[in-house]
Amino acid sequence: MIRSALTVLLMVGCSSKDETTASAAAPVATDGIDSGMPDAHSDTGAPATACPEDVELFEERVWKPVLSTHCYGCHAADGIAGTTRLVFDASTMLENLRATSSVSDLLLVKPTGLHTSGHGGGTLIWPETDAWSALEFWVNWTDGICETVEEACGDEPLARRLWRLDHDQYERTVLDLLGVSTDYGDHFAADTAVEGYRNDADALVISGLLADQYRGAAEDLASVADIAGMLPCTPTEGNTTQCAAEFIDDFGSRAFRRPMTADEVETYLMLWADVAADDGFFEGLRWVVAGMLQSPHFLYRMELGLADSSDEFHLSDWEIASELSYLFWGTMPDDALFDAAAAGMLRTPEHIEAQVERMMADDRTLESAAHFVDAWLQLDRIESIARVGWSGELKQAMIEQTHETVKALARTDEPLSELMLGPTTYLPETLASHYGLDTGGWVEQDGETYGGLLTHGSLLTVYALGEASSPVHRGVAVRERMLCEELPPPPPNLDTSPPAADAGGTTREKYEVHSSLPECASCHSLIDPIGFGFEHYDHLGRWRVEEVGRPINASGNLDGLPFIGAPELGALLTDDPRFRACFVESWRRWGFGDHACADDEGDVSLMDPMRQMTQRRAFRTRTGDAAGGPSPAAGSRLSVSALASVAGSIGEILPGGASSGIEFMLIESTTWATGFCADGTVTNTSDEPVVWEVRESISGSITSIWNAGYRVEGDEHIFFGIDWNEELPPFGSTTFGFCGSR
Repeated sequence: MIRSALTVLLMVGCSSKDETTASAAAPVATDGIDSGMPDAHSDTGAPATACPEDVELFEERVWKPVLSTHCYGCHAADGIAGTTRLVFDASTMLENLRATSSVSDLLLVKPTGLHTSGHGGGTLIWPETDAWSALEFWVNWTDGICETVEEACGDEPLARRLWRLDHDQYERTVLDLLGVSTDYGDHFAADTAVEGYRNDADALVISGLLADQYRGAAEDLASVADIAGMLPCTPTEGNTTQCAAEFIDDFGSRAFRRPMTADEVETYLMLWADVAADDGFFEGLRWVVAGMLQSPHFLYRMELGLADSSDEFHLSDWEIASELSYLFWGTMPDDALFDAAAAGMLRTPEHIEAQVERMMADDRTLESAAHFVDAWLQLDRIESIARVGWSGELKQAMIEQTHETVKALARTDEPLSELMLGPTTYLPETLASHYGLDTGGWVEQDGETYGGLLTHGSLLTVYALGEASSPVHRGVAVRERMLCEELPPPPPNLDTSPPAADAGGTTREKYEVHSSLPECASCHSLIDPIGFGFEHYDHLGRWRVEEVGRPINASGNLDGLPFIGAPELGALLTDDPRFRACFVESWRRWGFGDHACADDEGDVSLMDPMRQMTQRRAFRTRTGDAAGGPSPAAGSRLSVSALASVAGSIGEILPGGASSGIEFMLIESTTWATGFCADGTVTNTSDEPVVWEVRESISGSITSIWNAGYRVEGDEHIFFGIDWNEELPPFGSTTFGFCGSR
């Protein structure tokens, strides 16, 4: 990810204790900045440069993003590099400018570890990062290259790719495609998280285990799907093959989210014919559905495009339809998007904008906004954490607070400040009781104890310890997730365990002692002053005024700006250009499933970045070589005559087996130690109406049933229809369900 300030290794002062001692004892050898070096200052004290001593420019472009956070801890007067010529004083920015300019020949080789004598603080900055660019800018400025225009974050196309559906998208797509609600995503091999995002396009691959799980899910889903209800035709004697071809084309175009080719229809039609000849028309189609649900064309979203004269690839209307639907709704396109794609009405930003306005009004977009916030702040970790005093009901209430609050703000596209500072929130009764309130629902908070996203129980509990608050976890969350400033892991030879729980003093006092160690101080100076501002909240987000009999001290500092408490921190973040840029960058990271960047564009609303993504060049264009050929999602639907030609090449199949009568499928949808629930599908496979009745051996006794009646005969349960579904029309079907005990 391109970071706004700290895409670097923050190792200043975070070397082992032995290394730190060596650095302090021999600063000249470790830093390479000795008093024998030529002085770059003139007699007047000004740097020998053609560029002006622009203190404001230096502070904004170099000091704030790099030197104050990476270097100041060691190069302050009392730091381990305080005896070198590069010594900073935060109270006089002009002298900091001159000190930096005096060693400009070392700025790009010392902190990167590229200097022959190394760097006492270890490698701090990697080449080609934002921090590197900031130092490079000042080297040029010192050398007389006085260019002050910063390069804006580009809108470069993404690479051609296949992007697998993540598990949430899989479940929603199955529901919209088949009308079957599933929880397969909870049982599949977990999606890999990259930078906290579980929809990273490069990481979403299919392992051998996942492939086998997809196979099992596809066969189960095909067995309970209402095939008859999805038929676009009526199979009668003489046209069964033609009807099967029409089903394959219709269902396949929806499953693959683009038109089927004649070769694909023929391949699946041959599969149908092999099964149907022995087991019946509908059984053949079930195996077709099972096959399609395992196809890469279903499991992956294609973003290959068609090459143009500039060696770029423009995504087809069908590919853009999927981009839109999965961004806004997390599922396959609806009929309106499919129709727009078929009509070639998704090729321009104006066409796309028309669909965006329609889709923004759908409540599924609000759900996507809530899922984004979960991914941005890694709140989905709440499902797996362990906390003392924790309960599943309380966990769900915390999730509900954040989701409902985000959706309410997204519905009216409120400014980002309202998310961070707004007093209105939704408190389920369980959470209200947890906070000591009489009633829940939509409430107005006071803005001092609670108010805004930083005081949500979900965030405060995720970023805590099992039975204590954690200034480190909470400070890192702000630094990395809200400012997009990535912190490095500590060196492997340091003890990074939190202070002992039985150590005396408040949490703040214990962490202040813990982080005062020289080998830890520089890194923790970026974390703890932020995290201390959350100390009014315990490990379950409850407000407290004292700890171990002492008053809470919730004063904090955000890079030189003091605050008291989380609400004040929220106000500082809202005014911070790094936070606004990070918010937009995080939306793009989540929406594009790839590394992203963003510049501060001033005031931004909660949903602005989502809408703006669709107007970016990266939404419509891809780069790469032509390997694999053009996207198959570039054609149009096959005509009836084309389908007839494909069917004619197979010939008429006279289905055997269950070609007429009643087909019955029963699958257990839920099971637990003492009970179970099951779903049944009954299909009339004949061309005449039929009053249905089916039987099955059930292990257990039924406690509740819906959409059907039953009686028991010996070891079998006999199921039959009720008033509204007792007679099935030709090729019609119905579903029923029941729960039982064992």
